Amino acid sequence: MSMKDLLVHLDVTEKGDNIQDFAISLAAEFGAHLTAAGVVIEIVPPASFMGEFPYDLMLEAAEQARAAARTAFERLRNAAPASVTSELVMIDSVAGQAREEFGRLARHFDLSIVGQGGDESGSDDELMAEGALFRSGRPVFVVPWIHKGPAKFGKAMVAWDGGLAAARAVSDALPLLKRAGEVEVVSIAMKGLPSDELPGFNITRHLTRHGIAATLKKLPHADDVGGALLSHAADSSADYIVMGGYGHSRLREFILGGATRTMFKSQTIPVFMSH
Repeated sequence: MSMKDLLVHLDVTEKGDNIQDFAISLAAEFGAHLTAAGVVIEIVPPASFMGEFPYDLMLEAAEQARAAARTAFERLRNAAPASVTSELVMIDSVAGQAREEFGRLARHFDLSIVGQGGDESGSDDELMAEGALFRSGRPVFVVPWIHKGPAKFGKAMVAWDGGLAAARAVSDALPLLKRAGEVEVVSIAMKGLPSDELPGFNITRHLTRHGIAATLKKLPHADDVGGALLSHAADSSADYIVMGGYGHSRLREFILGGATRTMFKSQTIPVFMSH
């Protein structure tokens, strides 16, 4: 997969500038076009609403959201080098639907970049990462709010459990992994299995055949898999994590796997995910 067409969720708050900086540097690294998606949430009166609805205020709020998105995009465009072409698209949606609309838009890109979201009880805007992961069929780079500066490619940590999502993530991340100075494949022991039965050897051999020299690290069993991965990433000074995103959507409510949920809540470095 060649990363030539990237999508970034345009966060209009100050913390969103860090996400935009990450996206710009990623686009510059791959010579990719960068599309920024601004989201406007329109207010719809409930069926039970009695009385005169303040439509003027609703239209004013929507226009303010569009103006904020345009201002954020101008900051992005001014910060980008001349080699990065960019454009702004707007998603007009209603509460509870924006994440799905963003996911559908992301299907038309090689990769989407989003800020760290909240948990399942968060607002629709906070769950944009889940929408990109479960609705696009494409990989997503989730960037923590605390991230500063451009994307780093020095050391990649691959979380490997032998599952379908992990295999998809490794395949999608190959263009990134080929740029890494060091790649470590990390497997966590399953409860009740001897350590010599851990998966990982075959995937490191596969990466070697792609010209990627990867080492294998076996970690002991942990009840909190996500926490164990983040702890090891910090200890090993990894620049980003590659992993499968586990979960599903039911009645428009996203149900996350344990490790995926931990990453969204507690990540300290960027995480590249595929589902």
